[in-house]
Amino acid sequence: MMSEPPKAKDGDQLCPICNKEISKHNVSEMLSCSRKIQESEKGKADNDQMK
Repeated sequence: MMSEPPKAKDGDQLCPICNKEISKHNVSEMLSCSRKIQESEKGKADNDQMK
């Protein structure tokens, strides 16, 4: 299970992929990071099934 992303100083969350404030992502960055998170979670689920 993924831990909660670290909090930025102003209270905004930081992206666990690129460590940039989530509110400062542009559309393409948000899509890219979201895709990487989903791939990571899918990979973990696949590994758990193999055990």
